[in-house]
Amino acid sequence: MLHRVRTILLVVTAGTAALLATSAFGTARPADPNQGTRTASVSLARLIDKLQERQEFEMQIGAMRNQFMEEANARKKKLEVGLKEVEAMPDTPERQTKLEPLIVEQLELEQWANSRMTDVDRERSLMWRSIYRNLRSEAGKLAEAEGYDYIIIDDGSDDLPTNREVKMPLEQQVLDQLQRRRVLFASPAHDLTDKLIVRMNNARAAGTPAAAGAK
Repeated sequence: MLHRVRTILLVVTAGTAALLATSAFGTARPADPNQGTRTASVSLARLIDKLQERQEFEMQIGAMRNQFMEEANARKKKLEVGLKEVEAMPDTPERQTKLEPLIVEQLELEQWANSRMTDVDRERSLMWRSIYRNLRSEAGKLAEAEGYDYIIIDDGSDDLPTNREVKMPLEQQVLDQLQRRRVLFASPAHDLTDKLIVRMNNARAAGTPAAAGAK
């Protein structure tokens, strides 16, 4: 008899535990297992405009460009002074002797300027690659926190502008923009732009490692 009572108690206890587990499981998950995919959007132009990382990069690259321009102008002025002196000389072998190194210096200046432009271009490419990596990282964290499956870029607008100065028919300009558009409507209720801006700027302020950029 005692053995039978113990068996009943074990069965009841097991059943109660299973019921509690089922209730807990049901509370933790959505009631509807067939809930649709959740999608939010981000305005990339607005995000980039308020991104601290971009502003810091732009300041660094701007300082780099200014330094390059100062050096280029100094070398150019020095070269112009030398050329004016040679132009004022009579056409003699001495004039040709002084002109040749100036021509070489001019070619070297052009090569140097092209090299510095390449450096600036490389730093700007590093900037955008760093922003893109951090954008993907923080967007993933935000999607998980907000319960979204996808965060897409809202590339839609109310107009398709044209420019008569561009060497392309106006119709073709419009069609090219139309073909590139992917989002026709994005609900403002699911716009996460401001939240993503805050997350990315906070991560930047906290010293989150980013890609190597301009120095």
